[in-house]
Amino acid sequence: MRLSLFLLFVCACAASATCLQSADWSQFRGPNGSGTAEKLQLSDRLTLDDVVWKIDSGKGGSSLVASQDKLFLTSYEKDTRTLKCLSAVDGKELWTHSIPKLRKETATPPNDPAMCTPVCNDQYVCAWFPDAGMIACSHEGDVKWQKDLGPFYSMHGISASPVLIEGKLIVTVDQLQSPYIAALDIATGQELWKVDRLIGITGGYSSPVHMHLQGLDLVVSAGPGELVGYDLKTGERKLTCTGLTNAPVGLPVVQYNRVYYSEPPGEPIPMEALGNADQNKDGVIELAEVKSSVGTYRLIERIDNGFGNSDGKVDKTEWDKAFGTFLNNGGLSCVEVSLLDGTVANKVAWKYTKTTPYIPSALVLDGIVYIINDGGILISFDAATGEIIKRSRLTDATGQYYSSPVSDGQRMVFANLEGKVSLVQSGREWKSLSTLDLEESIVASPSIQSGRLYIRTETQLYCFGKKE
Repeated sequence: MRLSLFLLFVCACAASATCLQSADWSQFRGPNGSGTAEKLQLSDRLTLDDVVWKIDSGKGGSSLVASQDKLFLTSYEKDTRTLKCLSAVDGKELWTHSIPKLRKETATPPNDPAMCTPVCNDQYVCAWFPDAGMIACSHEGDVKWQKDLGPFYSMHGISASPVLIEGKLIVTVDQLQSPYIAALDIATGQELWKVDRLIGITGGYSSPVHMHLQGLDLVVSAGPGELVGYDLKTGERKLTCTGLTNAPVGLPVVQYNRVYYSEPPGEPIPMEALGNADQNKDGVIELAEVKSSVGTYRLIERIDNGFGNSDGKVDKTEWDKAFGTFLNNGGLSCVEVSLLDGTVANKVAWKYTKTTPYIPSALVLDGIVYIINDGGILISFDAATGEIIKRSRLTDATGQYYSSPVSDGQRMVFANLEGKVSLVQSGREWKSLSTLDLEESIVASPSIQSGRLYIRTETQLYCFGKKE
């Protein structure tokens, strides 16, 4: 029966769509956000002896992107936001461009002013700083255009990274007022289309991906309350799947005609979770009581206007009504997409509703889906059926995980908040190969380019690989 399901799955994949790949690690999580690249030039045991070079990275939670022999990285310092171009050979700075902060934007940790990962192709590199604007440069460092898209009205801050699909720069702004997704011309910054999104209770923070479905190009995005597919050319909504998302952070992973998405299952959240927000202990949270916290103020305002009576305060009934919409949503989901007579249809092929990660995205390799939970608990699933294959702990790398895993197709790379980087052999009987402690917090997801592994810690950028 399993063989029959697998063959059916493979045939459907081959007939329905393709998963787009690229040689360059040009966006967050590499080719189409998949987290996969060519084979790493590393042994199974990762050590500091494998460090080709190391430099100061500056502050920021963004990941490194690369095009051929150029590396791009963003950072911030006080009121300055910076895009750097580095040589892949030795990490030396080729050029840098800085822009000033324009205003204060909220950013709840681990979010920061340089959280959005830049995106590039073989001509341009584009960096987005929500409190300073979007800049597009040539590979030689010439500024082609600059544009401010704010101010924003988010609970935790704007953190979705822009992506580049066939010359269109896709930007997602899931804020608590007037959320939208838009496409800009990468050469000029001109807006090509802009579409309104659902307003979430706590917003959304997920980056979009690309699906090519029998001649139709879709921008697939996890938004508050729904997984959506937009026509790349026009922005027209072609695909809607509800029941999967609440406040998305991890990005969807496209494999042929399937989309895999992971988010913690929705659970009841008590008002007490806000701590001392109800200062006078009367069972009601007033806007005046939380005015010192921008994020909390916007949350209470959103619940009051969307689920209450707009009287400037939220009681338990209104709170429970708002967060009741989270129930039965979330988990690890597999959505099967099809195109028939020009109409895009979808169905949830399977769903896992126990503990799943909030920030790290899933990794899909050779018919297996992997997720990493806090505590270093790694779970693998049959990609076709959702059956759990293996569940075990990375004993040398417990703790919290904000970074998303990446892979060279054979080995997976996991990095946790404590600074521990693990190599894990993929497969049905996956196993931990080695763990290296870099002794600094890691929020940024690793990057892979030309066989080298790039890890950004709190203050350093490491390049691991074969030494010439």
